[in-house]
Order: sequence, then structure tokens, then C-alpha cells
Amino acid sequence: MYFLHRLPLPAILEKKRIPKMNSFYIISSVVLYILTFLCFFLPYKNGQKQTANIAGSILGIIITLTLVGNLDFLVIFIWPIILMFQLIFISYWCFRLFNKKKAGLLAALTLTVVFTLIVSQPWISDWTFNKKDVRKILLFHNIELKDDFKILKNEAGGFQDYYETFTLKLSDEDFNRITEQIKSSQNYKGIFTDYPNLPSADYKSLDTIDFETSNHFNREYWTDRKMENGTYHFRIQLSKQKRELNYIGSDE
Repeated sequence: MYFLHRLPLPAILEKKRIPKMNSFYIISSVVLYILTFLCFFLPYKNGQKQTANIAGSILGIIITLTLVGNLDFLVIFIWPIILMFQLIFISYWCFRLFNKKKAGLLAALTLTVVFTLIVSQPWISDWTFNKKDVRKILLFHNIELKDDFKILKNEAGGFQDYYETFTLKLSDEDFNRITEQIKSSQNYKGIFTDYPNLPSADYKSLDTIDFETSNHFNREYWTDRKMENGTYHFRIQLSKQKRELNYIGSDE
């Protein structure tokens, strides 16, 4: 297929590589080291020296390794997890310091549930994605589905860039109407068979490109009118053989 796939992980990281020792690194690392000290101090103050040494040592080593090892990729994943663990750990031992073990357990459990929901939010959004959401998204692009359809797959999220994608199985009537909408567009460029040199929309002029190949009808455009999820670069592709609509919206 011409464009409908997520960027490979290395490409995403290469494109948006975080510069070393910028303000993000400095401030974040200082905060994490301070919280690591508290993860050591609080259980130590409670007489749990072994717990203090283990927690402080492991957290300190992991943070230091990500800093000195040029592990930008790990920072994206590990530092948020470390931060969540530290807040849960500190909340528990703060209450323990005042002999309120049950309150500490409740606070730690509450934070664990909250952080789990935050981390799971992209998957929750995918699970709750429905036909109403599809119709709303496509209407933003002046595409109306009049018949029933099937959602074959959908996914949303990203590391540095945000992507929303889905694939639909359309009725013949909807498929024919949308393809005719593309072919009759003033932005229609014709049929292209040279796959390495297919046309693409220019982000500078916010233009729209409509064209077809032997297998697909394609529409791509940029807009300064962002969707609610922040996406403003869109690609819509229809498979001639499968009668499927593939959609991708991104903020890059």
C-alpha cells in the first residue's frame, strides 16, 4: 500500500530524537533524583533500612544509566514509570512514618489504579471506538457513509507524533460514491502507475491531492483546521479489490 502504515519505531525516534542534556533532561532528572532520595529516606526513617537501600539504589542506577548511556528511547518509557512508582512508594511510606499503615495502603492503591487507567487510556480508546466515531471523523472530511459498514481495525496513539488509523469494509454503494467524489474533485490528478514517484500533498500550501493507481483511490491533504485530537495531516485510501477504506490522520 502507498502510505497506510505507521512509521517504524526507529524512524519515529530518529525523526524526533530528544537532544541530550536540554532543559527537559535537567529538570526531569533533578526531580527524579529528589524523589529517589525520598524513596530511600522515608523507609530508612521508618527503620526499614534494607528496603531503603534497595529502592534508592535501583532507582538511582536506572536513572543514571538512562542519562549517561544515551538511552533516549528508554527515557520515553522508563522515566514516566519510575515517576509513577516513586509517587506510589512515597505516598505509602509517608503515611507509615505517622503510623497510618492502612491509610498508606489505601493511598498507594488509589494512585496505582489512577496511573493504570492513565497508562491504559490509548487501549481503552481503541476498545471503545465505534461506528459513531467513524462517521463523525469522516464527516469532518466531507465523506458520508449512508450504508452500514464494518470496522476491521483501528488504532490511535504514538510516541512523539500522534496517529489515528482505521480500516473499514464498505458497501458497494458507499464505495462507489466516495470514489466518484475523488474522481470528480478539482484536485484529481489522474491515474499513476509509477509507484516510486506518486504525488503527495505539499504541507506548505495546505493543498489536496486526489489520484488513483491500479489498486487504490487516494486522497491526501493538510489543513490548518485541526481535529479535536490535534491531527491536521490526512490520508484516505480506498482499495479497489477489497472495497475497503483506510484512514490515517496525524499531527506531523
